[in-house]
Amino acid sequence: MLTVIVLVLTGCGVSVEPPRFTKPARSPEEVAHQLREFELRGQTPFPAVGDVFQLCLNTLGTREPAEPQAFPALVAHLKTDPPVHARFMLMPDTAQAARLVAQAAGVARGCAGPAIGGVGEGMEGKTTVSAFNRGGWLGVQVVTSGRSGRDTDDSFFYKPFTTGQLVVNKGAWVVDLGWEIRGSFGSPDSDWAETGLKVSESVLAVADGSVTGPRAQDQTARVVRALPDPGVYGKQMKVWPEPGKPRQFREQGEGPSMNNDMSCSTVVSREHLPSFVPSVERSLLGEVAVHEMVSLARDEQQAEQVRRAWLHDDPMGPLPPDPCGYSDPGFVHSEQTNAKGIAPSVTAFRHGEWTGEVERFAARHPKVTATSGYRDSYAHVAVAVRKGAVAVYLRWQCPAGVDPQSVFTRGESALKRTLDRLARAA
Repeated sequence: MLTVIVLVLTGCGVSVEPPRFTKPARSPEEVAHQLREFELRGQTPFPAVGDVFQLCLNTLGTREPAEPQAFPALVAHLKTDPPVHARFMLMPDTAQAARLVAQAAGVARGCAGPAIGGVGEGMEGKTTVSAFNRGGWLGVQVVTSGRSGRDTDDSFFYKPFTTGQLVVNKGAWVVDLGWEIRGSFGSPDSDWAETGLKVSESVLAVADGSVTGPRAQDQTARVVRALPDPGVYGKQMKVWPEPGKPRQFREQGEGPSMNNDMSCSTVVSREHLPSFVPSVERSLLGEVAVHEMVSLARDEQQAEQVRRAWLHDDPMGPLPPDPCGYSDPGFVHSEQTNAKGIAPSVTAFRHGEWTGEVERFAARHPKVTATSGYRDSYAHVAVAVRKGAVAVYLRWQCPAGVDPQSVFTRGESALKRTLDRLARAA
């Protein structure tokens, strides 16, 4: 089948057709290679996908199931017309892929009905949910069509739009994908939805649907196998949020009995994978809190850009995390408690062939004891390193007691052991 993706080059309006996908990709690494010439730089298409259970436009659910973790994945921003934001995920087998998409379809049914505007946005529109069945890809599509503008504007001046999101699978592949078409005046064109869905089908054709799981020789598959057993980090360690279970929030007293909930870091939510870089990530929670991210760049220059973006405000990468943006313990931000702390610092780091930086910070209540939990003290250690074209970000947190310096040493030792395992897959 001739697969055509129409591209519009910025500023010149010339249509470009890529070569047909004569050899569909069998891994995220191959998807990145096939689509790289169509990479959209400097902007992110809307809607930005990132979770197969978050399909309702402008709505962030808190009770939907949690996604699986530790699988090969690739995020791609594509300069198609309309631009597409896609995430390709390779599940362990076809049964798990189909099950994940079926579960996402069940959640998506709740999106149907009147369209909901975002903060400060007025909207008149409707969301429809239906089955997706194109090119052997099966799943669910959520299409919202209507008119929108600032909520302070007269609705007469609202602009038309059609937005599409879908989650589909074929073989062991699961893909979530989003696109949007906007106009300057009037009502949405009746052809916009079909245009978006045809472009979606073209993008999907890059992946080989006969793949039944990651291949042993694929580097992303080797990374998954190299991740350590959760128990090596501490007691009661498990993947968190627990895949397939309703999302839970520790600050509301939900979830299993654990004494650390990542009290001062954005790891309470999943990370955003770097665009066009095959990656594997996992979050763990128990006696300590851990987040692991391994990204396979195309060359050392890109690997360094990715690595640096994890700890610095790098224009070539995502914004760095605010270390206390989601802090739960009130003493971190309160001068009245006279909280003690170690200010965030980033210094050079080397371990074996891994080079990069290490980040440390800690805080504790003035009345903390050696047995106090995370609500009274915590220490944070993170390493952002690379080896050749492989970039790794490992983050570790633990109650700090009265001596955060010794906890830093414990955390660094744990992260170094993981780096030793990953070195064999790099």
